[in-house]
Amino acid sequence: MPSGTADFYLGTTKIASVAKGAEVTVDNISVGPFIVTVKIGADTIYIDEFLPDTVKQCQELHYSTDRFLPVSDKRLKKNIVPLNNILVNLSKLNIYSYEYQSPDGYTGFLPVGKHFGFMAQELKEVYPNFVQLNSNGYYSVNYQEMIPLLAKGMQEQQTQIEELKKEVAELKSLVQQQQGIAIK
Repeated sequence: MPSGTADFYLGTTKIASVAKGAEVTVDNISVGPFIVTVKIGADTIYIDEFLPDTVKQCQELHYSTDRFLPVSDKRLKKNIVPLNNILVNLSKLNIYSYEYQSPDGYTGFLPVGKHFGFMAQELKEVYPNFVQLNSNGYYSVNYQEMIPLLAKGMQEQQTQIEELKKEVAELKSLVQQQQGIAIK
């Protein structure tokens, strides 16, 4: 995140200003869908849309300025290492459909309906960097960081598919040649 202060807007109303690395909690968010925009100066660095359900409304919004849209400019990176053999670890992951439940004492917002994803406790055994334990003892998953690994996994699968297609074509050609010899 760029240096400076992040300004949080609900619509066009500034609801908070937060220094880099700091956190903010905003109370009394209005009931219903809302969009929060985070800006540094004139630059919009993050937009988040919330659609709380009508039964359990989100009355509090908690943000940390360390969790915004990640910068991906190559000029800002070092120790760059291409990833390979991603499918080995991806195949260890279980993927589930689920609905959230709210245990006694849980005060966070949980969306209703069917969702798809991982169990954080399982995911941290394979990719611990994607899992965080919050101050209330509940795990969160950074799905955004997983996107490059999933894309690399798809690339590796496509390479395997192309190799298998080539092998099948070669085998078909061999079979046709053998059939031609057998007929003569």
